[in-house]
Amino acid sequence: MPSAVPHRDAVLGLIRSLGRPVSADEIRDALRETGIGIATVYRIVNKAVEEGDLAKVELPGAPARFEPADLPHHHHFECDACKRVYDVPGCAKGVTGLAPEGFAVESHEIILRGTCRECSGVAV
Repeated sequence: MPSAVPHRDAVLGLIRSLGRPVSADEIRDALRETGIGIATVYRIVNKAVEEGDLAKVELPGAPARFEPADLPHHHHFECDACKRVYDVPGCAKGVTGLAPEGFAVESHEIILRGTCRECSGVAV
């Protein structure tokens, strides 16, 4: 039985290299030439989440995506056209101050939606 390490290394390397949260389907498609199957991708990413190497990004109505767990606090942008998700670095100051008086904010998540640069055809 072949070792799972090369597939794990390929999956984690791909996620780091893309620099954005990716779904299991995106991972399988990008690594198709390696012969990796979707079940193997799910086993790898779920174990990596359990071990603290990856974080699961769950947006309403979208498949789970995965990104390195060691990233600083950030938010996400979802493209309405291609459905890709991108990291939005940093955080708006004063977000926790939006809670009603007497409420204690324990965490927050901001999701921006629109059209990404690639889909809108805007050059950098």
